[in-house]
Amino acid sequence: MNELFGIPMGVLAVALPAAFGAVLGLIGILALRQPVLFRLSARYVARRAGRAALIVTGLMLATAIIAAALTTGDTMRHTIRSEVLTGLGNIDEVISTQEESDVEATGESAQLRYLDGGDFAPVRESALATGLVDGVTAAISETVGVQDLNTRRNEPRVHLAAMDPAYMEGFGQIRNVSGGTLSLSDLATDEAYLNSEAARELEASVDDRLAVYTGGAPRELRVKAVMDYDGGGADSAMMMTLAGAQQLLGKEGQIKHIFISNNGDAVSGARHTDGVIAGVQPTLERLGLFIEPTKRDDLKEADDAGGAFASFFMIFGTFSIIAGIMLIFLIFVMLAAERKSEMGISRAVGAERRHLIEIFTFEGMLYDLAAAAVGAVLGIAVGYGMVFVMARAVGVFGVEIRHDLQPRSVVVAYTLGVLITFAVVTVSAWRVSVLNIVSAIRNLPEPIARVGGRGSLVLFAILLLLAALMVAAGISGKAWTPFYIGGSLAIAALVPLMRWLRIPDRLAYTVPGLIIIVWSLLPMDVFEAFLPQMSADFSAFVTGGVVVVLGGTWVVMYNSDRALAAALGVFGRIKYLAPVLKTAISYPLTNRFRTGMTLAMFTLVVFTLVVGATTTNAFTEAWNNEEAWGGGFDIRATTVRVNPIPDIEAAIAESGTLDPADFGSIGNQSLLNLEVRQVSSSNAEFAAYAVRGLDHSFLTSNTYGFGAMAEGYTSARQVWQAVRDNPGLAVVDALPAPHRQDYGFEAGAVDFQLEGFYVDDGTFDPIPLEVRDPQTGKTVPLTIIGVLKDAAPWFMIGVSTSQGLVAQQFPEQATPSMHFFDLGEGVDAERTANALESAFLENGTEAEVLKDELAEAIGANRTFIYVIQGFLGLGLIVGVAALAVISARSVVERRHEIGVMRSIGFERSMVQLSFLLESSMIALVGILLGSVLGLAIAYNVIRDTADQPSWDNITFAVPWTNLLIVYAIVYGAALLAAFFPARQASRVYPAAALRYE
Repeated sequence: MNELFGIPMGVLAVALPAAFGAVLGLIGILALRQPVLFRLSARYVARRAGRAALIVTGLMLATAIIAAALTTGDTMRHTIRSEVLTGLGNIDEVISTQEESDVEATGESAQLRYLDGGDFAPVRESALATGLVDGVTAAISETVGVQDLNTRRNEPRVHLAAMDPAYMEGFGQIRNVSGGTLSLSDLATDEAYLNSEAARELEASVDDRLAVYTGGAPRELRVKAVMDYDGGGADSAMMMTLAGAQQLLGKEGQIKHIFISNNGDAVSGARHTDGVIAGVQPTLERLGLFIEPTKRDDLKEADDAGGAFASFFMIFGTFSIIAGIMLIFLIFVMLAAERKSEMGISRAVGAERRHLIEIFTFEGMLYDLAAAAVGAVLGIAVGYGMVFVMARAVGVFGVEIRHDLQPRSVVVAYTLGVLITFAVVTVSAWRVSVLNIVSAIRNLPEPIARVGGRGSLVLFAILLLLAALMVAAGISGKAWTPFYIGGSLAIAALVPLMRWLRIPDRLAYTVPGLIIIVWSLLPMDVFEAFLPQMSADFSAFVTGGVVVVLGGTWVVMYNSDRALAAALGVFGRIKYLAPVLKTAISYPLTNRFRTGMTLAMFTLVVFTLVVGATTTNAFTEAWNNEEAWGGGFDIRATTVRVNPIPDIEAAIAESGTLDPADFGSIGNQSLLNLEVRQVSSSNAEFAAYAVRGLDHSFLTSNTYGFGAMAEGYTSARQVWQAVRDNPGLAVVDALPAPHRQDYGFEAGAVDFQLEGFYVDDGTFDPIPLEVRDPQTGKTVPLTIIGVLKDAAPWFMIGVSTSQGLVAQQFPEQATPSMHFFDLGEGVDAERTANALESAFLENGTEAEVLKDELAEAIGANRTFIYVIQGFLGLGLIVGVAALAVISARSVVERRHEIGVMRSIGFERSMVQLSFLLESSMIALVGILLGSVLGLAIAYNVIRDTADQPSWDNITFAVPWTNLLIVYAIVYGAALLAAFFPARQASRVYPAAALRYE
């Protein structure tokens, strides 16, 4: 991938190692100046290998998440790039009569006009004159239907690639799968090479006869060989000579494209694209032709897609990284508690605070370097595992996942993980260095800070000022996140204010905590009355989750004694359990900060998993709607461009194999290569975008809904009827339409963008557009009166208007190429789809049962959701490590207490159970609190979404099976983390423990 969060990876690969080197240099200088302190830190690490391993496990999470995200991004980038290079080979630029407007959005290819073969010579001359190209050739590229006459196997859509054998230099070698190389010049006009995919689909062998359907009677060809060639198409493909294809298609003297291969290999040649375009542009303008930087654009899209995947996982991993930061802080607080007496003695004999900071920083850096290395390796493994699972999902779409890992991604992941951890370690070291020397030497609790001092008032003023600034920024920018953060800071400012007023801590933290929870759980429409048109992105989810968990933790921790009383009231009558339960609950309450940090970590992880599982389940179920996907149709059939079916109903009646009575309504759709712009907008430039013509039947019978409609329209049926009856009206899909609730994932964004309204509002003023034929310059006005729902399928992407208008204004491109069938009652859809393909093989017809197509898409989506949930589950490492650290520390701290417990009659099993119950309490409270808060947030998200017409069918339904699995894993991990320290505690001998100092 080339970018991460908008920053070029090349910059990160230089800047981060430089910062890493600076940090190492600083640590090295400090170590040379204070060698005794450095050796002391190293001794701490080596003295307890088990503890060190546990700390490394906790510290590695940030690096693991970053490495997993970058690994996934690299793999997806490499996969898409491989598809591009397989399909294009050495072809860098493509010259045609028009720009291909819709490939980036829909994956389809609209009809292009052929150009005169005489245009090739001047174009070739101008390209070679640049000195930047090593090959220019005339070409034809079409999709045809093919039948192997020997095996009787059909393939309705085979990519036909034809080039001039005289000009193949620079376009790579054609390899024979049986060994050796092939040449186009060896082919007769009635011979062809098949690639491996086409040979497999047709079960074809060398010398087999093929029937090729291009319109009219089929033409016969002979299979000369099975080839392997990058540039002949990524799927089923065949290659012929240019003369052979012209004869086959009836296009003598005409060509469809001119391919240019730049100097360099298949990847590096794209760097010359600007120079080549500048060199040939004058000739193309004179001939009325267009050049596309195909290779460069496709590779950039691959890089953008990889970056989007990496950013997607990085954003979802933010919660786990935050939990990891909390764990780092907790670990060093625990280390400081363990060495409290030692630190006090050091200060008493003359050590300064900075010396303690240096000791902990040295030790933290040693842990950090090892943890980042372990995290990078784990992240790479996790990334490969996620991609492996995703490969099974996208395999149904014919995409082959190809693993890749760039060295710079490893460098970025490692150095960024080290730097993040080092920053937290340094702050933690500074925090733990603050101690009372006398209390530390005697290993007594720190003196309770005076409540209500001047510091509380200063903190209140600072928080209030920051809150005012953030709220003002949010309101002025109409951005929800800064407004929400400002409001949260204002509520948090109540804590120091109430402490300054000498209100007890229980109220000082409980009241603001409850207000924060209520503030965070208020639905968005509460604010719309006085804060309309606020926009939100994914940062709102991240900040909201952290803030609401903080508020919930305050409420729980400062009222936990009430929970203790309630638990004892319920279970206190059980003779065996009462003393164990009281001990298990009382001890964590004596270390409120430590317990609160661990609880917050567990709650944050559970909160993330619950919100993610619930919301994604709701959106998936809302999308899983046959009516919304199929628009009231059962089958979608596509024909090849060279041999379309102008009148599908007549063709069915004349087929002899299809029963017209099986079909209800039949809709037709054409796809045009046009350019589009919004009139009177800030961007006056035309942008290539798909334009679709929908016939009378489609406009009358389809049931697709709208996310927003123009003023004056109250139903989807009104909009479709208006488009049908009033030429010049149109609708558009949701991709180019602005959304107020934009979560920042731009993969799939298109160049053509609308402005002046938000889909979220549901209504807008009619939008004037202009569509233009780039070949003829002809311009036609359109008016947008509807924006389709966000869940509309890919084959509705584009500006859609009536077939009557496009047939009148752009007749050469208006022939329908996609047909939709509503079947009669009891008619088998799969059987009918197969019958359509057989009846119209010569048209290259490929029929899809829309219900099955939707099921495949939903299956892939669910797999991707499971991958995300697994990725979020990395946060469990934080909870497990936190509990393990706390449990291990508790055994040391409470060794004397354990001896007393054993001496007064506690059995081994009771001691072990006490420790297990401590961890169970934290885990269970975290599960309960995270679930309540997560479900409340998820309910608000779904409720707010349901107010939008695009998602009016979304419902709140808790995926309890999924969540119960999550709870079992979380609770099991908690018990596992506590088991070994608990067993160690149970094996402490009373006499040895009571002598322990």
